[in-house]
Formats: sequence, structure tokens, C-alpha cells
Amino acid sequence: MKKVGIITLFIAGIVVWALSFNAFSFFTAHSSNNLIASTSVDMQSLIQNISNSIRSKNLTLTKDRYGRFEEVFNVLESNYYYQDKINDKAMIKAAVKSLVDSIDDPYTVYLDHIEYEEFQKDLKGTTDLEWIGAVVAQKDYYILIEEVIKESPAFKAWIRSLDRIIAVDGKSTKDETVNEAVMRIRWPKWSAVTLTIERVSLKDDSKEIFDLEVIRDKLTIPSVESKILSVNEQNIWHITISMIGEETERLLKKEILSLQENNVKWIILDLRWNGWGILPIAVQIASHFIPEGKLVTIAKYQGYPDETFVSQWYSDLQNIPVVVLVDMMTASAGEIIALAMKEQIQATLIGTQTFGKWSIQTLYEFSDKDSLKYTIGRWYGPSGSTIDKEWIIPDVVVEFNVEQYVEDTIDNQLQEAMKVLETKL
Repeated sequence: MKKVGIITLFIAGIVVWALSFNAFSFFTAHSSNNLIASTSVDMQSLIQNISNSIRSKNLTLTKDRYGRFEEVFNVLESNYYYQDKINDKAMIKAAVKSLVDSIDDPYTVYLDHIEYEEFQKDLKGTTDLEWIGAVVAQKDYYILIEEVIKESPAFKAWIRSLDRIIAVDGKSTKDETVNEAVMRIRWPKWSAVTLTIERVSLKDDSKEIFDLEVIRDKLTIPSVESKILSVNEQNIWHITISMIGEETERLLKKEILSLQENNVKWIILDLRWNGWGILPIAVQIASHFIPEGKLVTIAKYQGYPDETFVSQWYSDLQNIPVVVLVDMMTASAGEIIALAMKEQIQATLIGTQTFGKWSIQTLYEFSDKDSLKYTIGRWYGPSGSTIDKEWIIPDVVVEFNVEQYVEDTIDNQLQEAMKVLETKL
């Protein structure tokens, strides 16, 4: 990819920081296959790549930006007393992590090979683990919650996307790798773990710190679930999509086949707590509802041509009216689907304002199986609208009643959706 040269170019400046301090340390959403290539780079050749980038791109680097790195490295290599602490590979990797962490973007992270393997499992769209039900990554001094799986222990404890885990059972995560922190958070089933959470307000950047106790469990959570509800003796199909992974559209088709003989009059598409997803899969899901050729989303990139994604229209749910449930954890691909259905088939949105994440991430894999997940662009609604940090406001605003749900398992937002449908049947 063309990004590699730029990435390696900037490593020179950040390596200085890592050497000086002796530092050592995953809605992603993918773009289409023709944009995301499988690439590989030898980590130990990064320094040479910097020089190659300078020559090939005719970029001018001052001594302070490049020469300082070489000068510091030579001083340490020649004169540093504890020579056994000089580890080229570890220092370069620490520099890369520092480079990524210095960007004010919670969705751009450097993943080591274990984190990358876990992230690939999350992309499948199903889970079967003893855990709390959250996807995490390492950022700065904390472990970042990237995604919370619906109905998981983390979900029930009211952990949110972008929460920061700063301690596990009272021990700080500051000097831990994400793998070390995850090993303390996971296992065994039915045991409790106390997470110290730092939550930053999306509106004013204010912070609050508090402890949450989470009971671990073994979870087998499909990304698609559905059931038949009844209003005025009419069948309503309530379908919940909790994440948009590689298997999600296939699971949706399976649910559709099982319900074809139920004479469904309306559909409630539940996208609450759907925090991330793969863009092409989101387009496939929207294609079950939106007529063929209608625009689903526009993706705009840095350094690549814009892409338009249109409905392929599988026609199995044609002419069935839809209402869509959303909330503050509906993000990324979930927001793409919700807004496309609102703008293209006039679906009614019910719930609370969405999360407001429309940035696009992709993965760059290195030869040692580490990877870089980074923001490559933004997507826009069919009308050209963008909601990054602005959110989607539903047509019918209904705050979720937590006490009612915990005490009586009553979902007041779902009840409101059924009331809306009752006026239309």
C-alpha cells in the first residue's frame, strides 16, 4: 500500500522518544476487498525503508527529524553502559506503538500478533469464550473498550464502548500489555472481576472514574437472533443484530428462511449495542431491505478514490415495512444501515441518539504477524450526510428504562416500537 512509505517515514521521529525512555510494550471495519490488500513488511527493515521513502518520494527531512534518531541510536549502541538492554526489535516496536498512540484517534491501534489473532476471531461474528464480552485494545496508559457484546456480562454491567480500563482488581494496567490485562480479565466462569473505569464524556471531555464488578461467563453469542411478536393478531418479526462480522449476513439469511412461512407484516430491526462492523457485510445486510441500485453509503478515503456502495437487493424482505431500534451504542456499520434505511425506504428510527462513529478502519499486517489497525477514511449517508461526532437523532426518541429492564426484564424501547406499529396496522 502507498501508506507504508508514509508510516515508516514518521517512525524516525517517534523512535527517539522510545529510545530515550527505554519503552517496551483491536466497527473495525474493513473497506472493500479491492482496497484492502494483504501486505507484509519486515519489521527489522523499517530503518532502511525510511531512507528508501526519502529517496523515492523526494521528501526533505531535517537533521532533527531523522539525523537525531541515528545520532541517539549510535550513542546508545556505542556508549550505553547496560548493553544487554539494547534490543533493536523491541525498541523499534516500542517506537511504532508510541507513534500510533500519539495520534488522537481511539480506533487507530498497533496490535501484536496475539491481539491480532483475537481481533480476527471477533470479526467472525460469533463468540464462544469464558470472558466478560468486550473487545479491547491498548492505548496510552489504559486498555480501551472498543466493543461491548449485547447481553454479555460487560453489557449487563453497563460498560460502554470507549470506556478505559485503568485497573483490574485494583492493579493498574499502565505497565501491562493488553494481553497481560486480558489474561487477568478472562476466566474462570462465574467468578467476579472488578474493573476501574475511566469514562470520558463525548460532549465536553470531562472524566469520571469508578469501579464496576463484572461476573465472567461462558458466552456463545450469535450475531443474529430473532423472534416473532404479535400486535393485533399480526406477526411482527423482531430481529436483533448485535455485531456485523464475517458470518452475520449468512446468519441473517438462515433466520429469514426459518421465518418465511410466518406471514410477517412488519419488521423491527434492532441495532442497539451494535458497535462496529465490516462495511461490505453492512451493505449486504441493507440489501435485504433496500431496493436494488439504491445508494447505501459513500466511502471517502485519504489518497484513494471515493467508493459508492449500492444495494444488491436480495428481495426476500421486499415490501415489508420496517422500524429500526437504535441507541447510544449503535455505531459504525450499524449507523450506516440505520441511516440508509431511513433515507432510502423511510424506515422509522426509534430509541436514542447513536454513537456517531463514521470513520473507516483497515488492517495492515506485518511479516511477524503484528498489525496496524488505522483510520483510512469516512463514510457518508445516501444524501451525503455525515454524523461523525454529531450522531443520528431517531424519529421517536425514547430513553431506555434501566430499572424497568433490570427489575422486570421489560424493554420499554421495544414496547414503544410495537406501539408505533400498532398505529400502522
